[in-house]
Amino acid sequence: MISLLIFLPLVGALVAAFSRHAALSRWLTLAVSGVATLVSLGLWLGYDLVAGGFQYLQAYDWIPSVGIRYVVGLDGLSLPFVFLTALLTFVATLTEWKRTDSGFFALFLLLQAALTAVFTALDLVLFFVAFELVLIPMFFIIGVWGYDRRRYAAVKFLLYSLVGSVFLFVALLAAGFVAAEGGVVSFDYRDLVGNAALAANTTTALLICLGFIVAFLIKLPAFPLHTWLPHAHTQAPTAGSILLAGVLLKMGGYGMIRFNIALFPDAMLTLQPLLATLAVVGILYGGFVALGQTDLKQLIAYSSVNHMGFTLLGIASLTAFGVHGAVYQMVAHGVITGLLFMLVGMLSVRTHTRTIAALTGMYTAMPVLGGLLWLAMLGGAGMPGLAGFVGEFQALLGAFQNPATTAFAAAAVIGILVNGALMLWTIQRVLQGEPTTQMRENYDLEDLGGLELAAAAPLVFLALLWGLWPPSLTPFIDAGVQPALQAIANVSDLAGDLAGKVTGF
Repeated sequence: MISLLIFLPLVGALVAAFSRHAALSRWLTLAVSGVATLVSLGLWLGYDLVAGGFQYLQAYDWIPSVGIRYVVGLDGLSLPFVFLTALLTFVATLTEWKRTDSGFFALFLLLQAALTAVFTALDLVLFFVAFELVLIPMFFIIGVWGYDRRRYAAVKFLLYSLVGSVFLFVALLAAGFVAAEGGVVSFDYRDLVGNAALAANTTTALLICLGFIVAFLIKLPAFPLHTWLPHAHTQAPTAGSILLAGVLLKMGGYGMIRFNIALFPDAMLTLQPLLATLAVVGILYGGFVALGQTDLKQLIAYSSVNHMGFTLLGIASLTAFGVHGAVYQMVAHGVITGLLFMLVGMLSVRTHTRTIAALTGMYTAMPVLGGLLWLAMLGGAGMPGLAGFVGEFQALLGAFQNPATTAFAAAAVIGILVNGALMLWTIQRVLQGEPTTQMRENYDLEDLGGLELAAAAPLVFLALLWGLWPPSLTPFIDAGVQPALQAIANVSDLAGDLAGKVTGF
């Protein structure tokens, strides 16, 4: 079933790319992403929490002479992201339903296949191939169908990503050969977990760990490697921003938990102060810079730097609550920020602007769109009852629990206040008041239609579900991060005391 989730979109992408009928490409993309959503949801619901570990495994020799295999599997860490990938492709297709370019929809299916492979690959080389394949469709989605400065944004996205890829490729090759036993090289993740040469407190392990971290910090993105993100978000079409915010950024946090913590626990303890510092700077920087934005889409992009800072802080805490909160934050951010970019795109289609000052009173003009945007912004502010609150709270709690990151957590509280003030001020400027004369006279103020409501509905539902009922997500995350927490516990008594299960939350 995992291979179906990878190769069905690939086949669909080929058909859509060579189709001369845009309608066929649209319906094909919707059907493939819809089937993938249902299949991934079925795999999620069928996952055996008692057994835990990797399930639905498939393994085949690919290049056996150098130990490279096609190995895919799902655990509690990867399941939410595989589901989000399919779901967000589905809603992004609905959002762009009026487009008439077959190639546009083909690229989204290719992107879905690559992202699914990233979150299911258990061979490091296979992971790298999928990691790189993601760049191709997103580069063209931004560069061809984006806004005025789309080429600059696409090239900057590509260059940053390629720099990270060089570090990742060298690091994964080094990991495979350093961990080789008896001259047998393996890039299978399951063979590398617990390997003494990688887990040891050595310069070699630290350098390899740094190679992985650079690539993942660029993807997250973390300060100061974040500068590609505001340009990419601002210039990307609406559907591109949905998938960029909803899933692509999560490759960085997922990679650090899956590979850095599990394979290099001692090196991560050494790098803990650096990562926590970058996290706090990103939290504060993202919040304060967002306050100065006049473009609504760019404001949301900088707020993502703030939110991903909490993900990095949770990872840097190396505690159960912290790492768990980092995953929860990523999943919640994918839903809420994906919804935000969707609604801002729908708003800009109607008003032909994203300038905050020109949007005053839009709730009065379009109450359905305004009401959903109100909900999404409160979610972005981390309001209790919505999914964003749970992840931030857990990540912050985990950072407070570890004495090594307590001071960083205290500083991060300022970032919560700044982000909350940012979203409330944006609500005041955009949603409240009476519509401007310019808006009333020059803009098409038709409210959301049925198709647009259908696109937004799943994200609204999940934002509420995971905000009001965390146990619907918590046990799966816990099952996925336990191996990483155990690796930390093996090299640190203090971290071991803090690496218990997250239950009852």
